[in-house]
Amino acid sequence: MSFPNIPNITPTISITTAQTIPLLLSSIALEELALAHIINAEAEKLQFVLGTLPTGTALSPAVVSLAELFAVDSSVQRTLRDVIKKEMLLEFKFENVLDLIGTLPPVISTFLFVSNRNDNTVAIFDISNSQDPLFVTKFSSVDSPIVLNGPTGGPTGLAITGSTLYVANQFDNTVAIFDISFPSDPIRVGLVSAGGFAPTGLAITGNTLYASNSGDNSLVIYDITTPTDPIFVSKFGGGDLPGIFNDPNGLAITGNILYVSNSGDDTIPIFDISSPGFLSFLGQVNDGNLSGPTGLTTTGTTLYAANFNNSRVDIYDISTPSDPVHVGEFGAGDLSGPEGLAITGTTLYAANFNNSTVEIYDSTLPNDPVRIRDFGAGILNGPFGLAIFTVGG
Repeated sequence: MSFPNIPNITPTISITTAQTIPLLLSSIALEELALAHIINAEAEKLQFVLGTLPTGTALSPAVVSLAELFAVDSSVQRTLRDVIKKEMLLEFKFENVLDLIGTLPPVISTFLFVSNRNDNTVAIFDISNSQDPLFVTKFSSVDSPIVLNGPTGGPTGLAITGSTLYVANQFDNTVAIFDISFPSDPIRVGLVSAGGFAPTGLAITGNTLYASNSGDNSLVIYDITTPTDPIFVSKFGGGDLPGIFNDPNGLAITGNILYVSNSGDDTIPIFDISSPGFLSFLGQVNDGNLSGPTGLTTTGTTLYAANFNNSRVDIYDISTPSDPVHVGEFGAGDLSGPEGLAITGTTLYAANFNNSTVEIYDSTLPNDPVRIRDFGAGILNGPFGLAIFTVGG
């Protein structure tokens, strides 16, 4: 007599460990639900023989003997013992699932905040898949009265530290503060106006917030040791640094170096900010390549500068931070009035003000970013500032 032949079954398992866990938890929950029904049935069995179950059905015979009660009780006990055995197995199963959860890498979610100057809102996108952003929500003056408003638009520069978002409001001369612990539900927690006059750019390093003021050609410094309660520290411009600021816009910090884009005279002043609250002028980029520079961002030894007027982004090598060297440009034909820039990993985002979209570039080769796609059409309205927030990293 031969053994039976088993067919050659080669199923393809296409679910990940992370997808398996909720399935296992669901199976445990369903088994627990089944056991609950069994326990309830046993309880109703006892109620029935005791005459306390409101079914309207009379016992036959009407009188139950003590021996019969003991027999029913014994039956219930046997069933409950089986239930207890099953519960122990489910506990082991649950503990194994918990161990499996412990082997998974932490869940990391990344969000892109985009200020819309033309409709007084900030839009939020989930960019956990950096090249496929998913719209989450928008918040505005409707949600936070007298925070994001102005005659023709307000929110411009954005900056994030910890779980606190700062929003520059160009037309009401303030910086609004939001708690973004839950990124999809920002909560306004403060507002600061000291020294602000048409702020457009924000940048943070350590416990210091820098804000560029296009209205009076100045730069304001705040102490944000308490993030929700910025303290005015100092203001530079005019007599302090004559002729240095001319419609300052975007800000970028790398190490102890601060770069400021001057939209008014097509330059980028460079400062040493080693001493918080003070600026030490090092020089400026004035090479003829810039045309209405706005947003700035850095990665490694590369500085990107968005140029609003010629609709492109220029690239500088900042291996010597105080002496940037122009090495190229990109975005011509894709961009139309670029404003804010932001980078995460090797993905660069550029706010397209005129087109009301955000462009995505692969910056694996920093001197030769490659366009991937745009997004935000129909959601964005005059996108200006960009800021990236990571949860779980």
